[in-house]
Amino acid sequence: MLFKNFYTVFHLGPVPIQFWGLFVALGIILTFIILWKRGSRLGFNTEELLDVGIYMVIGGFVGARLFHVVFYEPRFFLARPLDILKFWEGGMSSFGGWFAAALVFYFFSRKNKVMKENLLKIADLMALAILFGWILGRVGCVMIHDHLGRISSSIFTVQTSDGPRLEMAFLEILGLLPLAVVFLIFQNKKLPAGWFLTVLFIYYGILRFILDFFRATD
Repeated sequence: MLFKNFYTVFHLGPVPIQFWGLFVALGIILTFIILWKRGSRLGFNTEELLDVGIYMVIGGFVGARLFHVVFYEPRFFLARPLDILKFWEGGMSSFGGWFAAALVFYFFSRKNKVMKENLLKIADLMALAILFGWILGRVGCVMIHDHLGRISSSIFTVQTSDGPRLEMAFLEILGLLPLAVVFLIFQNKKLPAGWFLTVLFIYYGILRFILDFFRATD
């Protein structure tokens, strides 16, 4: 068993800091740093890239929340509609976040001539940056164990009141690390436009499909 305790908050003096929010923020910052550095190296307007990135983050959070509300707990939120706004109490779907962020990116690419002409190249840049930010952000999920799986005797578990359960966020990080290595190796190679985006979506889709077999259903 790798994890025995739940770590949700630490204190910086009198100020309480949420582990999940901290690592999500660090993941977003890392994503923006990669966008800025690689975007500048590739000759793109970094201010425009960061502007689009900010809107994608906002859209991603909204999409993640709405997807969870509609597809995971619709009865609960129909009975308590005001609780939809209480996103700090948990309930975010990564699939909804990815989809909404992609829609925001597509919307801005239609409005911006430079982005429209370099759509796949910029999408590759976004895919590369988001992957590393996503992995770092998932560390926050591991710290608070908000994605528990089935009861298991595997080493990749956390102790809960009803026994050891798989730590799904940690398994996702492990699954994404090989892709991160591949992206690092190929980041400066001459590849067809859209290569990073395509590989990311196919790889992540397959990974999530496999991991969903181990998700808790009770």
